[in-house]
Amino acid sequence: MRALADEKRGQMSSALLLLTSVLFPLGLILPAVETTHVWLWRGEHSIAGFGLALLEAEEYLLATIVWIFSLIFPAIKLIWMWRLQFRRGELPSHGQVRLLELLGKWSMADVLVIALLVLTVRGNFVFGAAPLPGLFVFALAVALSMIVSGRIQAQLRARQSAGAAVLSSKD
Repeated sequence: MRALADEKRGQMSSALLLLTSVLFPLGLILPAVETTHVWLWRGEHSIAGFGLALLEAEEYLLATIVWIFSLIFPAIKLIWMWRLQFRRGELPSHGQVRLLELLGKWSMADVLVIALLVLTVRGNFVFGAAPLPGLFVFALAVALSMIVSGRIQAQLRARQSAGAAVLSSKD
């Protein structure tokens, strides 16, 4: 059986998946939040930098949460989408497609946490925060991965339905 990427609809998914794969690491390393302390000290922090700063501050639980939701889940999801997109042969099992759905449910968690952080401290008298391009690049990568995931799932469902129709017509 042909890979999803070989189909016309799959080619668009492949292009979006490539764009997502480029934007994701950029979103992790570009400055995502600018902080201000008592109007004098400013600092820019990337999403990856948040995880490292939390480790240095010995906030191991928070660092683990940031790394899981901002790096590990999205990276696994990207790898899994590449695998499903270019897989040849038999259709993936229901469990393999379900894994993609499960990973997708946590896609926006990190963006939401950072957005809440910025909103919470934005009006603070002593400490302020403002979003920077890294946050938007990361959010775009996450949104694109959600779109690609949906496209891949729709293609797989269509193939499974077509396969089921062929099997029932043989009966």
